[in-house]
Amino acid sequence: MVWRNLFRKPTRQDEPEAQPADVRTASPARDIPPHLAQAIEKRSGGSGSGVPRDPEQRKLAGLRRKRVAILFDIEQGELAASPDNPWTQRIALLTETMTSVSDDILEASTIDPGPYHPVPPTPITIGAIESGDAASVEFSVGDDRFVYSEDQDWAERGHQIARTELVRRRGDADTLVPHDTPHELRDELRAHLSDSLFVMASDLRDRAFDGDPLPTNPTLADHAAPCPVCAGWTDWRGTCQACARRNARIMELKREEGRLLDERAREAEERRRLVEGMPLARKRLRDVDADLARIGEAPQ
Repeated sequence: MVWRNLFRKPTRQDEPEAQPADVRTASPARDIPPHLAQAIEKRSGGSGSGVPRDPEQRKLAGLRRKRVAILFDIEQGELAASPDNPWTQRIALLTETMTSVSDDILEASTIDPGPYHPVPPTPITIGAIESGDAASVEFSVGDDRFVYSEDQDWAERGHQIARTELVRRRGDADTLVPHDTPHELRDELRAHLSDSLFVMASDLRDRAFDGDPLPTNPTLADHAAPCPVCAGWTDWRGTCQACARRNARIMELKREEGRLLDERAREAEERRRLVEGMPLARKRLRDVDADLARIGEAPQ
């Protein structure tokens, strides 16, 4: 199933954007929608800089701003408490998308048979392994000789900056593909053997660096053993690329599922805080109206 993230909250130019949850508190010192701030400024009769000229005007302007901000909180709380509100709608959409993601996880978890065709146990003879400044590895698969070496990356003072990946200098995995391999599997098997031989070359180089013993009696069949899970090819280290891709896809979907779950929880928490904050907002509004009445201005 196809799913997308459709839950960016749309805004209109003539409507205030929903404020972040951390500014919907009882604190009076917070931003209010621009169009409301402009209305307050016009009513305040302030100077061109927007700052009233005397303390009484500043106090009056501050109370007006506070009242508009509180009214906005109350408006948002009433909207959140209504049966048909944006938060509930977004939660429903997130839940629907999570269902699609869960279906995708179930589909991705299905184990399909991996590509497979046997290869002969052709002996592999390990040759010279150089572990100096530019490592190199030689081995033969039957009569086919393979050579891998590093590209040198020298610093100005004459030492190598860092180890680089081995590069195949000689050998062709195409010669190792059995003649009876089905045509539709030849390219996949050639690519698999090429990757697996690179893994073995890297493993031999690392063993030489660490002083570990080299493998005994390796064969070509060690590079294409059947996977115990999907029966596809495994490489020199026993890794099945088909299973690795499936597991990576499952992890990606689970991360998306977790993200959607967190987003849904934030929407629910935001709505709850808005609804539960209305009594305090109404009390603050009464206090501000009382302050306005004491300085002789009736609330509008």
